[in-house]
Amino acid sequence: MPKKTVTLYLIRHGLTKQNLARQYQGTKFNYDIHDKSRDLILERRERGDVPEIKTLWVSPLVRAKSTATLYFPGMMQHIDPDLQERDFGCWDGHTHEELLARPDYLEFLDKNCATTEIEGGESWNSFQERLERVLLAIEELAKNAPDQFPLALVFHGGPIFYLTYRLLPEEHPFSLYSCKGASGLKMELMTDPLRAVEASELFTDKLDIELTPFYRNYES
Repeated sequence: MPKKTVTLYLIRHGLTKQNLARQYQGTKFNYDIHDKSRDLILERRERGDVPEIKTLWVSPLVRAKSTATLYFPGMMQHIDPDLQERDFGCWDGHTHEELLARPDYLEFLDKNCATTEIEGGESWNSFQERLERVLLAIEELAKNAPDQFPLALVFHGGPIFYLTYRLLPEEHPFSLYSCKGASGLKMELMTDPLRAVEASELFTDKLDIELTPFYRNYES
């Protein structure tokens, strides 16, 4: 008999003014989401596009908590610091163009964001270790309390980028996924080992505010 899967949603926060200005935004600047992004989320709720979930894990940063409250009003939020965006240190508040003169930034781009050190910020090892803890927590929940799924994580582009790399095969189109603002993925997971056997985009409407300038898309 085939194993049952559990459903996981990876949802990025709505955009802030700083996102729209293409400024790096890690943990130092704790801004709320833009009014237009808020309106987009409410429109999706009114259309009935938001999935039904049983468990909600959220980053402690304001932009993530606001997004979770808008998508899932009244639901208890389990706030997990491991879901925070990477601390970008001295890069925070600066744009791609402003950082191009820095060798450490060029290395960051060249290595798909897996740079070991960012001046004044979080090391790659620390970032990786806490997201591995998130994966372990998801797997433990899937094994011990599958009735707590569907599970939604409302958090940030960098962690989504990492988790899709870990849960999907390298050749999958959503591996290393550059997530749009207020959007995300639906995944069907199996355990032993934890992996996604299906993945699809959660929302398909194409509104300007959703088209997030993600830091990997530095060509445009």
